[in-house]
Amino acid sequence: MKFFDIVNIYGLIFAVLLALPHILFRRRHRIDTDIYQNKAIYYIDRMGRFGSLFLMSFNIGILEKGFTEPKLLMERFWLISTAVMTLCYLLLWLLFFKNEKKQTAYAIAFLSAFIIVFSGILQVKTLLFTFGLVYLAGELYVISRFFQNKT
Repeated sequence: MKFFDIVNIYGLIFAVLLALPHILFRRRHRIDTDIYQNKAIYYIDRMGRFGSLFLMSFNIGILEKGFTEPKLLMERFWLISTAVMTLCYLLLWLLFFKNEKKQTAYAIAFLSAFIIVFSGILQVKTLLFTFGLVYLAGELYVISRFFQNKT
């Protein structure tokens, strides 16, 4: 088994680009986890986020089929569409760093979850698709509690 059979290099790049703004935000803002009344949902959000980033980066071979036919065309479509959506995602983060509006935060959450779910569908990775949905549900809760506490 070759290295690139396990590591999805493009998925790893997209995963790093999806995680980097979250890391920068957490370094600039110390968030007290006591604002989350339901700690289980908070940890489900974390599991969804890190699980989906892991599954985007690595091919574990469980519930994965790879790109459908025509494989080369589907892979190119995934690369281009995910690159465009990731660029939009990073631009939304720049807007959020500037004004920290609730609408921008929700747009970031929906777009990041869509990137993950879309990747799961195109690559026929059932676990990635599932973790993307778990991430979306948890992230919506985390955002609502964060902005409820700010006001």
